[in-house]
Amino acid sequence: MHIRFYHAPDANCCERLLWILDYKRVTYERIDVGLTHVGEHVTRHSPFARVPLMEVNGIALSESMAMAEFIEEIAPNPPLQYTEAFARAQVREICEAVNSSIHPQQNSSTVRYYHPEWSKEEMQPVRANWLRLNLQKLQGRLWLGSQFAVGKQFTMADIFVSIIYRKALDLGVQVSDLPEYEQYWKFLMSDETISGSCPVAP
Repeated sequence: MHIRFYHAPDANCCERLLWILDYKRVTYERIDVGLTHVGEHVTRHSPFARVPLMEVNGIALSESMAMAEFIEEIAPNPPLQYTEAFARAQVREICEAVNSSIHPQQNSSTVRYYHPEWSKEEMQPVRANWLRLNLQKLQGRLWLGSQFAVGKQFTMADIFVSIIYRKALDLGVQVSDLPEYEQYWKFLMSDETISGSCPVAP
């Protein structure tokens, strides 16, 4: 099986997939493209002309949740999901909260659609505030059984949550605004197996 992964620097969705691929030690070919100019190949094979894009034996996948679950199925160890059905649903709930409810609305392309006159700098506080408010809302669903996002082990929910938290900081959210997330981030980074595969590790 040949996996080719199209990636853009600082793309939140790409960082999730890189972490999953590297944590599981999956062999893949990485192709870096621009974030705003993704190139002809990605434009042709991604319905929305954006990254991440993954090709498996030449056939494209274009959504990060589909890619994450595919990787989990072909490389189940080390696991990033539970075996019990409801626990698996809880992991998906958190991933989708990030993937569908939080991330898309702050994406620069979404903001630009409604405010084409705004510069990147003018977008930044709006994007940051959206992430801050919604990460605060999500907090009540996290860390209920341990210091991990869901249950008692590292899962893809941890990857989705911590990557979007780091994006919030990059956009100007203060650590003091989300202190529980910072404590959580430090907990994850204290494990060398986890931090060693993280593309945004300090």
